[in-house]
Amino acid sequence: MFRTLKRRTFGKVQSKLFPKYAMLNTACSMISLATFLHLNGISPTDSLFGLCEKWEGISLVAAVASSVANSLYFIPATTRYMYEVHAIENSLNLEDGVGETSPLKNSDKASDADKRVLKMFNINHGISMLIGLVSTGACGAYLYFIGKDLKF
Repeated sequence: MFRTLKRRTFGKVQSKLFPKYAMLNTACSMISLATFLHLNGISPTDSLFGLCEKWEGISLVAAVASSVANSLYFIPATTRYMYEVHAIENSLNLEDGVGETSPLKNSDKASDADKRVLKMFNINHGISMLIGLVSTGACGAYLYFIGKDLKF
Protein backbone atom coordinates (compact mmCIF):
# COMPACT_ATOMS: atom_id res chain seq x y z
CA MET A 1 0.00 0.00 0.00
CA PHE A 2 2.85 2.37 0.81
CA ARG A 3 4.00 2.38 -2.81
CA THR A 4 0.53 2.82 -4.34
CA LEU A 5 -1.41 5.21 -2.09
CA LYS A 6 -0.72 8.82 -1.28
CA ARG A 7 0.91 9.12 2.09
CA ARG A 8 -2.03 10.70 3.91
CA THR A 9 -4.45 8.15 2.46
CA PHE A 10 -2.08 5.37 3.51
CA GLY A 11 -1.95 6.86 7.01
CA LYS A 12 -5.74 6.93 7.26
CA VAL A 13 -5.95 3.27 6.18
CA GLN A 14 -3.27 2.30 8.68
CA SER A 15 -5.04 4.22 11.45
CA LYS A 16 -8.00 1.86 10.98
CA LEU A 17 -6.00 -1.35 10.52
CA PHE A 18 -3.39 -1.09 13.26
CA PRO A 19 -5.73 -0.96 16.27
CA LYS A 20 -7.30 -4.18 14.98
CA TYR A 21 -3.84 -5.68 14.47
CA ALA A 22 -2.89 -4.78 18.03
CA MET A 23 -6.11 -6.27 19.44
CA LEU A 24 -5.52 -9.48 17.49
CA ASN A 25 -1.91 -9.60 18.64
CA THR A 26 -3.00 -9.08 22.25
CA ALA A 27 -5.70 -11.76 22.00
CA CYS A 28 -3.30 -14.30 20.47
CA SER A 29 -0.68 -13.54 23.14
CA MET A 30 -3.25 -13.99 25.90
CA ILE A 31 -4.50 -17.26 24.39
CA SER A 32 -0.92 -18.49 24.19
CA LEU A 33 -0.35 -17.55 27.82
CA ALA A 34 -3.58 -19.30 28.85
CA THR A 35 -2.55 -22.50 27.03
CA PHE A 36 0.87 -22.34 28.67
CA LEU A 37 -0.71 -21.97 32.11
CA HIS A 38 -3.10 -24.85 31.46
CA LEU A 39 -0.50 -27.21 30.00
CA ASN A 40 1.91 -26.59 32.88
CA GLY A 41 -0.66 -26.77 35.67
CA ILE A 42 -0.09 -23.20 36.77
CA SER A 43 -3.10 -21.45 38.26
CA PRO A 44 -3.71 -17.84 37.23
CA THR A 45 -3.64 -16.96 40.92
CA ASP A 46 -0.13 -18.38 41.39
CA SER A 47 2.70 -15.94 41.76
CA LEU A 48 4.46 -14.41 38.80
CA PHE A 49 7.57 -16.27 39.95
CA GLY A 50 5.90 -19.59 39.21
CA LEU A 51 5.03 -18.39 35.74
CA CYS A 52 8.53 -17.13 35.02
CA GLU A 53 10.36 -20.28 36.13
CA LYS A 54 10.40 -21.33 32.50
CA TRP A 55 11.61 -19.32 29.51
CA GLU A 56 8.29 -19.95 27.81
CA GLY A 57 6.48 -18.11 30.58
CA ILE A 58 8.88 -15.18 30.40
CA SER A 59 8.45 -14.89 26.63
CA LEU A 60 4.67 -15.00 26.91
CA VAL A 61 4.55 -12.41 29.70
CA ALA A 62 6.72 -10.18 27.47
CA ALA A 63 4.37 -10.79 24.53
CA VAL A 64 1.24 -9.91 26.50
CA ALA A 65 2.79 -6.87 28.20
CA SER A 66 4.16 -5.45 24.95
CA SER A 67 0.91 -6.09 23.07
CA VAL A 68 -1.15 -4.38 25.75
CA ALA A 69 1.23 -1.39 25.85
CA ASN A 70 1.02 -1.11 22.07
CA SER A 71 -2.78 -1.38 22.06
CA LEU A 72 -3.43 1.06 24.86
CA TYR A 73 -0.75 3.70 24.36
CA PHE A 74 1.63 3.59 21.43
CA ILE A 75 -0.75 2.99 18.51
CA PRO A 76 -3.26 5.65 19.67
CA ALA A 77 -0.41 8.12 20.33
CA THR A 78 1.12 7.45 16.91
CA THR A 79 -2.25 7.95 15.23
CA ARG A 80 -2.82 11.19 17.13
CA TYR A 81 0.58 12.55 16.07
CA MET A 82 -0.01 11.41 12.48
CA TYR A 83 -3.23 13.43 12.26
CA GLU A 84 -1.41 16.44 13.74
CA VAL A 85 1.28 16.12 11.06
CA HIS A 86 -1.40 15.87 8.36
CA ALA A 87 -3.11 19.00 9.68
CA ILE A 88 0.17 20.92 9.72
CA GLU A 89 0.98 19.80 6.18
CA ASN A 90 -2.47 20.86 4.99
CA SER A 91 -2.17 24.27 6.68
CA LEU A 92 1.22 24.82 5.01
CA ASN A 93 -0.11 23.59 1.63
CA LEU A 94 2.55 20.91 1.40
CA GLU A 95 2.05 18.32 -1.31
CA ASP A 96 1.11 14.74 -0.58
CA GLY A 97 3.01 12.18 -2.64
CA VAL A 98 3.10 8.43 -3.14
CA GLY A 99 5.79 6.49 -1.28
CA GLU A 100 7.45 9.55 0.22
CA THR A 101 8.27 10.65 3.72
CA SER A 102 6.66 13.76 5.12
CA PRO A 103 7.47 16.94 3.17
CA LEU A 104 7.36 18.69 6.53
CA LYS A 105 10.84 17.38 7.29
CA ASN A 106 12.59 19.49 4.65
CA SER A 107 10.12 22.35 4.32
CA ASP A 108 11.21 25.94 4.81
CA LYS A 109 7.64 26.80 5.80
CA ALA A 110 7.66 24.51 8.84
CA SER A 111 8.42 25.93 12.27
CA ASP A 112 10.47 24.15 14.91
CA ALA A 113 7.24 23.23 16.72
CA ASP A 114 5.92 21.61 13.52
CA LYS A 115 9.12 19.60 13.15
CA ARG A 116 8.89 18.53 16.82
CA VAL A 117 5.43 17.07 16.12
CA LEU A 118 6.88 15.12 13.19
CA LYS A 119 9.75 13.96 15.40
CA MET A 120 7.31 12.75 18.07
CA PHE A 121 5.33 10.89 15.41
CA ASN A 122 8.51 9.20 14.18
CA ILE A 123 9.58 8.25 17.71
CA ASN A 124 6.17 6.80 18.62
CA HIS A 125 5.90 5.02 15.28
CA GLY A 126 9.33 3.44 15.74
CA ILE A 127 8.57 2.33 19.30
CA SER A 128 5.22 0.91 18.21
CA MET A 129 6.86 -1.08 15.43
CA LEU A 130 9.58 -2.32 17.78
CA ILE A 131 7.00 -3.41 20.34
CA GLY A 132 5.11 -5.29 17.62
CA LEU A 133 8.32 -7.11 16.71
CA VAL A 134 9.03 -7.93 20.37
CA SER A 135 5.56 -9.39 20.80
CA THR A 136 5.78 -11.42 17.59
CA GLY A 137 9.29 -12.60 18.49
CA ALA A 138 8.19 -13.62 21.98
CA CYS A 139 5.33 -15.68 20.55
CA GLY A 140 7.77 -17.16 18.04
CA ALA A 141 10.06 -18.13 20.92
CA TYR A 142 7.11 -19.87 22.58
CA LEU A 143 6.47 -21.81 19.38
CA TYR A 144 10.13 -22.82 19.37
CA PHE A 145 9.91 -24.07 22.97
CA ILE A 146 6.78 -26.05 22.13
CA GLY A 147 8.21 -27.48 18.92
CA LYS A 148 11.68 -28.43 20.14
CA ASP A 149 10.32 -31.44 22.03
CA LEU A 150 8.29 -32.82 19.12
CA LYS A 151 9.48 -36.10 17.71
CA PHE A 152 8.59 -37.31 14.25
